[in-house]
Amino acid sequence: MNIDKKRLTQNLQKEKEWHKSAFYVDSGHWTSHPIFASRQRHWISVEIEKIRFYGILARYISRKPFYGRAKILLAPVGTGSEIKYLQGLYSEIHGIDISSEAISMCPCNIIAKEGDILKSGYEDESFDVVICPLFLHHVHKVGFEPFVSEYYRVLKGGGVLAIQEPSILFPLSWVAILLRKMMGNVTGLVPDEKPVYPPSITNALKEAGFTSIKIRGLHFNHVRFPVFLQFLTLLIDYPLRIISPFKYFCNGIGWYCEKP
Repeated sequence: MNIDKKRLTQNLQKEKEWHKSAFYVDSGHWTSHPIFASRQRHWISVEIEKIRFYGILARYISRKPFYGRAKILLAPVGTGSEIKYLQGLYSEIHGIDISSEAISMCPCNIIAKEGDILKSGYEDESFDVVICPLFLHHVHKVGFEPFVSEYYRVLKGGGVLAIQEPSILFPLSWVAILLRKMMGNVTGLVPDEKPVYPPSITNALKEAGFTSIKIRGLHFNHVRFPVFLQFLTLLIDYPLRIISPFKYFCNGIGWYCEKP
């Protein structure tokens, strides 16, 4: 596979510009009216997913010798906001992102650099934990395998990879795709972005050599759901988030695995 040629098919400029785009709640489009959207709805959905994703990661590595002093890589790091969920888990945290805008907003305690994950420059077996939050659904045209292989390369033996992605099997994913075709890209998604088919991530992990793969659903909510409905769903969703095949129909899914 010629990664460089494939890489050109992804619109990296659009990915960089996303960090400068307006928050969809403030877009002025009729779908941003409080009947359809609000900051409460958005952040409850987003934060619950993150809290669960990182909570499961903490449990997954709790018996590892590096627990509490891990050398962690966030790839991509974005604005570095994920660091708040890693409190007490690391001694050193690094981040890489193609967006200089995002890197400029990273907290000073993240050792961040601008760059392409596929040309990261990190040495082999540099990290105890690599975290890939909400990224692979942007790179369908490139394929998941090159990135998963790079994560494998930079992980130490016994190290852990954690991946967070939206699932195309979540019923509202199809509704959202249809509505975007009808109304346009009102939420400012980048052109190559779409939810993943969960088995494709699992297969990429296996092919790269990862073992002890654990898959957990994170929630069945959506940023457009009314707040009361989100709270109700959170009270009753636990069994469905851990049992196959129901967990694959979650809006968000977490993968946790080890490099032997």
